[in-house]
Amino acid sequence: MSNAYVSSLAIYPLKSSAAISCETVKVLGTGLQGDRRFMLTKLDGSFITGRTHPKISSISSYYRGDDLVLQHPSCEELLLQPQHFSSSYFPTSVWGTSFMGQGCGLSADQWISELLGEPLRILYFGEQSKRKVNKHEVHEVGFADGFPLLLVNDNSLQHLNQRLPAPISMANFRPNITIAGLPAWQEDEWAKIRIGEVLFELPKPCSRCVFTTVDPHTQLPDKNLEPLKTLTSYRQEQDGTNVMFGENMLALNSGIIKIGDKVEVISTKARPVYQDNWQPAQARLAKQLTISADTNSSQTLPGTDAASTIHNKELLRCVQIIDETADVKTFKFIADPIVRFGYLPGQFITLHAEIDKQLENRCYTLSSSSSRPDLISITVKRVEGGLFSNWLHDSFAVGSSIECTKASGVFHLQSSSRAKLLLLSAGSGITPMLSIARYITDLSLNIDIQFHHSARTDEDLICFEELQLLATQHDNLHLSCNFTRQSDAANCDIVHFYGRLSTDMLNQFSSDLLEREVFVCGPDEFMTNAQMLLTQLDLPGSQYHQESFVIDVAPPEHDASNRTYKVNFLQSGIEVQISGDQTILEAAEEAGITPDYSCLAGICGTCNSKLVNGELHAPNAMAIDTEDGSGDFLPCCSYARSDLDVNL
Repeated sequence: MSNAYVSSLAIYPLKSSAAISCETVKVLGTGLQGDRRFMLTKLDGSFITGRTHPKISSISSYYRGDDLVLQHPSCEELLLQPQHFSSSYFPTSVWGTSFMGQGCGLSADQWISELLGEPLRILYFGEQSKRKVNKHEVHEVGFADGFPLLLVNDNSLQHLNQRLPAPISMANFRPNITIAGLPAWQEDEWAKIRIGEVLFELPKPCSRCVFTTVDPHTQLPDKNLEPLKTLTSYRQEQDGTNVMFGENMLALNSGIIKIGDKVEVISTKARPVYQDNWQPAQARLAKQLTISADTNSSQTLPGTDAASTIHNKELLRCVQIIDETADVKTFKFIADPIVRFGYLPGQFITLHAEIDKQLENRCYTLSSSSSRPDLISITVKRVEGGLFSNWLHDSFAVGSSIECTKASGVFHLQSSSRAKLLLLSAGSGITPMLSIARYITDLSLNIDIQFHHSARTDEDLICFEELQLLATQHDNLHLSCNFTRQSDAANCDIVHFYGRLSTDMLNQFSSDLLEREVFVCGPDEFMTNAQMLLTQLDLPGSQYHQESFVIDVAPPEHDASNRTYKVNFLQSGIEVQISGDQTILEAAEEAGITPDYSCLAGICGTCNSKLVNGELHAPNAMAIDTEDGSGDFLPCCSYARSDLDVNL
């Protein structure tokens, strides 16, 4: 008897759909009862899976007796009742094995066709459906790829996670039986085992395909093909073909197994040999790290010039998600491949994701500090009806990846900033203030900070436990807050006030206000009120900075000269004539060139491109420094003032 035991059991009624977890399950000759009994095909009989249709993995299901209920958030559920299925069988095949599948009826076909956007059919593995396991013809299998059962070791996944840029879950590999309690890869040498009432044969390891790279949480293919890329570096057969993870199994009898059952090893086989070509993280970092002094600003701050900037576009991989409040989460990322991040405290990145088959772009201020260049983080509040924020909250997970455009924005700490700051924030507007406060305290800069946050209640304070700890360690950080929907916060042990921000309140927590440079971020109403109050207190306009989440499209520029210019799009090999009041982005799109863009206001930096030669007029290019000599420019708000050569 080994020390291994069953840690989880799962069935997948519809091939490629989400799993149903079980405490106890019956094992049949064809696999776990109810597993892979349904499959999707095109009308010509060719089967489809999550390899080509990732949305299938977002279909959940449960059995109601012998009936199966399919569910998806976008539509009404579908009830599949075998006793009401069509008597018609349709020819199909799975990986070269041809057989017949029973039709589930017109309503079932319409449901799945509407969900996936093409004519499809749901087939059932009925009484007339017969399929043998290839090279093991005494065994039968349903709609599974090759073998009826898949076993995976928890510690083998943990070993893989130690080598991945960010950990993934067992959902990427879709095992029926997960075991725990033994070292990684010991299952490689098992030939025959017993679990509960059932004897299993393990004829071969499982060859993994690109479906393992589909994120089970977002249903998006991983752009760096992880975890398959890492598995290939140390779990590939010596002939350079198959990449192995998990063990295929055949049940030699029927019976019941359950979570907690011990695994008895009956016989073993020779352990396969894989060449380990994986590079440790330190070696990969040394190879990929580039040192750059380009920090998006001519005013370089200490701690920002020893790291590479986020280039267009960077792939980010989530390594941690923190629940800050009931409706706020912090998402921490590394770059994949590994680089170190350089940005200025208070700047933002633009995230790019496919949501409901549409490419969406959103700007999020970095709440992390560039003094810690290996990670970046965003702190995101769930917003009612907020497409991107709610997608992050509901669908994103540790290990998920997302693209971003490099950090940009003119709302940030500068080398010329005063020795005294007032950080005023409300709601999720706290994020740039967190970045600034973390940066100053990390580097022990001689800057005095009064950090004041406006929240609805004490339960809505974001990251204040960390801020309180920083305040105990740094005498130059002073905290205060006000609560707009709470009149008694007895448990709050920092300086606090009730009601909305007022001049009296400002004078109480910042008596030396006029000596301070003020940074303000939050909802528009909060910032409008704060600016009015600060003006009433005679704060000079030069000491006031404000960030806004609202992006207005930049108005068109009028060019009174009526001149035209030539624009040579170097990468596309296209040259066009452009007027002085037409943006470079407009000219590019008319020429059939489609650069990435988002805000159309010079704020997000998504369309950042390179000017090789020529002169531009860009009055609204707030996301970049147009005078730093880098050649960066924003086509969405840039106008020609001479003939141009552009890298588009």
